[in-house]
Amino acid sequence: MALPDRKRQRLKSFDYSTPGCYFVTILTHKRQMLFWSNGEINKLGKIVEKKICELPQHFRFIKIDNFVIMPDHIHLLVTIGCDALPKSDEILFKDLRKQINYPDLSDIIGSLKSYSTKEIHQLYPELQIWHKSFYDHIITNQKDYDETWDYIEANPIRWKIKIEQNKKQQP
Repeated sequence: MALPDRKRQRLKSFDYSTPGCYFVTILTHKRQMLFWSNGEINKLGKIVEKKICELPQHFRFIKIDNFVIMPDHIHLLVTIGCDALPKSDEILFKDLRKQINYPDLSDIIGSLKSYSTKEIHQLYPELQIWHKSFYDHIITNQKDYDETWDYIEANPIRWKIKIEQNKKQQP
């Protein structure tokens, strides 16, 4: 019996190693509340935070512009390409842009999941951490970038407001 086809999350005709900016959302397995305790980031969230900050060391041509760790998901704003380089390096690579093999977004996210899972499993070996895939949005212009940045920044506040509203509605 054949396994059912999983719904494809990425655009079929798009090369996700194309230089540009991407908004990524990664869910926890079964939307488990893993990364916060008592309204604040916890030990598992700190591990994920550390691994996010280390990504540019593993992938030279990326920059993490912004991110937030929520109880059951994370949001990242990732730039792939020469725009992620310091200006001094960008001059060196200006003529090589078309020859450089930039990392694929799926490889970057897969590495983040792998690195963080490995460290978390040292504490909790059986814990399933990540949903199988991730969601992405290709940033198309400055307005899109700014709105996404604001969304990331406001996400923890919106979450806490939602929690407070739910508490008030309970008898």
